Amino acid sequence: MSRSLSGLGVSPGIAIGEPVVHEVRPISTLRITIPADDVEAEIERFRNAVKTAVEGIQENRDRAAQQMGEEYAAIFEAHQLIASDPSFTQPVEQVIREEEVNAGWAIDQVLEQLISKFEALPDEYLADRKADVVDVATQILAALHGLDLGQLEDLDRPVILVADDLPPSTAVQLPLDKMLGFALEMGGPTSHTTIIARSLGIPVIVGAHGACEQAKRSRRLALDASEGKIIFDPNPAEFSEYTSRQREYKERQASLFKMRALPTVTRDGRSIGLLANIDLPAEVEHALEWNVGGIGLYRSEFLYMKMSPKLPSEEEHIEVYRDMVSQMAPAPVTIRTFDLGGRKLAREVIGGPEANPVLGLRGIRLCFSQPDFFRTQLRALLRVAGEFDEGRVQIMFPLISCIEEFRVARLVAREINEEIRTEGHAIHANVPLGAMVEVPSAAVMAQELAREVDFMSIGTNDLIQYSLAVDRSNDLVADLYRPTSPAVLRLVANVIDAGKSEGVAVSMCGEMASDPLMVPVLVGLGLEKFSMNPQAIPVVRALVRQLSFREAAAIARQALKLITAREVEEYLLERLAFLLAKTKISV
Repeated sequence: MSRSLSGLGVSPGIAIGEPVVHEVRPISTLRITIPADDVEAEIERFRNAVKTAVEGIQENRDRAAQQMGEEYAAIFEAHQLIASDPSFTQPVEQVIREEEVNAGWAIDQVLEQLISKFEALPDEYLADRKADVVDVATQILAALHGLDLGQLEDLDRPVILVADDLPPSTAVQLPLDKMLGFALEMGGPTSHTTIIARSLGIPVIVGAHGACEQAKRSRRLALDASEGKIIFDPNPAEFSEYTSRQREYKERQASLFKMRALPTVTRDGRSIGLLANIDLPAEVEHALEWNVGGIGLYRSEFLYMKMSPKLPSEEEHIEVYRDMVSQMAPAPVTIRTFDLGGRKLAREVIGGPEANPVLGLRGIRLCFSQPDFFRTQLRALLRVAGEFDEGRVQIMFPLISCIEEFRVARLVAREINEEIRTEGHAIHANVPLGAMVEVPSAAVMAQELAREVDFMSIGTNDLIQYSLAVDRSNDLVADLYRPTSPAVLRLVANVIDAGKSEGVAVSMCGEMASDPLMVPVLVGLGLEKFSMNPQAIPVVRALVRQLSFREAAAIARQALKLITAREVEEYLLERLAFLLAKTKISV
């Protein structure tokens, strides 16, 4: 008898096959009191375990570089730094010395404190970094106990991997050519494993609680990451259905790939720009395959991830930006300054969380509070901008909540631009400077903001969260996170209208931009630039080409008149059912 579970699809696709279960079992550690005379020997044993773990991480780093490239290898460079960071090792040694206990117990105590601090952070990107610290600590514990964590590298057949969690140290050892899909009980859309799988086109579902126990009793799985659904032991009818859907999905992807050179234009001639959101420079190649019009959002936090707990130098910034802009020639690249929020600087994170970090020191506020850190990035961005044609590099400031914040950021950028000019570097006098509109106050003041900026980009993920007071990662209220909320739609419409009236380009880089249900509404509201993860681009291109702008505008006008999210959803589904069927897109 078939059974099913739901989760969050974070890398689309359909997989059917045999499940293999992998559980990351915690390494049991008991508190053992040790004689005072043995304390220093125990500390030395801990240090040797750290050394062994660092050597193992280096092997993972080399394997990642060979399989996936240097950008992915940087994940493990960060792991090496975490393992040897005094902010982690010194508290462990302090517990051993002061409490006269074994190293395993001390690691557990320090790790527990770190986990609680990471879990207090609201931002998905940094919350997912908790897994990196746990991964490193687990490897040190394994070295301490002489354990081998490897289990999956010898798989000799295609499987769907079902796991409670899949840390990068495990993911990189997998025979990826044998991985049909991943079903994970933990993880998130910005975890390193998700980023790796997405770049390789492997379907992934996360948050599928109970999947391991179900898979242990199953001989076959059907995994639909587009809908976030897992069927255990599908019956003949279900097996036939998912086999057919898998075939259709592959045929549709092949058909969409053939369309990549076609212009993204509505049936009545309105041109829409499709841009890519990327986390890692290696994703530029994938974006180029889909014929994007540029990079609409480069999340530069990768550099922090790569260098943590150190901060990247000006030259390290420049190297990454220069390569990315060169690859995208002649298209523009929009680089967001560090959106490290909730006390995300490595040592500050470990030092202690804020009481309410979601409303605290994050985005542009953090940059202002760390001027040297901010200046280093701006110097690199402005120097790289000067190396290319004007407009090729665009700089975007995150979490702008008032006009004054943008004015200060612009003033700092202009001062730095003049500074590097006097040093003899080539510059452009007017590098485009833009603002992320992701706070309701910025959306309300969009008309005034548009008079100050060169461009605006709507970050719907945070805009929805702040407008509706909903943390979508909280299972208790996640169902209240509704892109179709009339309040959200009206804020979005206000920003687009402000941009049009002031002659300022407006794009959208949140997940709403790639939601097939929302695309016709956004086109109808007048949005002309959509930025999204590269794998979403072909579906949106196909949908736009089936749209008439005149019809989309009528749909948008009606949607703005409705007063509940449910009414908006039902209206859109009713009006768009035929269109979605024609493009074979599911919502």
